[in-house]
Amino acid sequence: MIQLISITGTESTGKTELAGELATHYKTVFVPDYSRQYVAKLERKYNHSDVVAIAKEIIEEERKKLQYGHRILFSDNDLINIKIWLRYYKWHVPDWLEAEIVKRKNNLHLLCDIDIAWIPDEQRKNKDDRELLFKRFKEELDSIGASYKIISGKNSKRVENAIEAIDGFLALAK
Repeated sequence: MIQLISITGTESTGKTELAGELATHYKTVFVPDYSRQYVAKLERKYNHSDVVAIAKEIIEEERKKLQYGHRILFSDNDLINIKIWLRYYKWHVPDWLEAEIVKRKNNLHLLCDIDIAWIPDEQRKNKDDRELLFKRFKEELDSIGASYKIISGKNSKRVENAIEAIDGFLALAK
């Protein structure tokens, strides 16, 4: 059985770097952060329809990569991120998205802690809301009964902590 492990959390918490490091460590592939690619191509501010389109593409990209047959697939995406993004801007969360989050409930979510420095870029908007958003991620994961681990630490320690959490999860999944 393929284990789908998502890297999730607020902006600027090292998700993309962590996903790449873990894919290398476990000799597998990962689904890159699709929202950054999508938003970078826009010549206007993103809107509700864009965020919904991103969610649909995340589902499709994960579906494609799951066919590769690796033991683990890491995803630098999470539909929970999409739901929180929609709610943050007070946009409607489609019923199908709510259903997909419950149906697809990833095998493990690695929730990146906000214990590393904020690194600004043109797409990041929520520097002052990191604590609030981190709390929302925890609440959302708890509400669906998701299996998750909070990943803390700087640089290589963050990767080590993630590997320890994954190894523990995989040992229980056997």
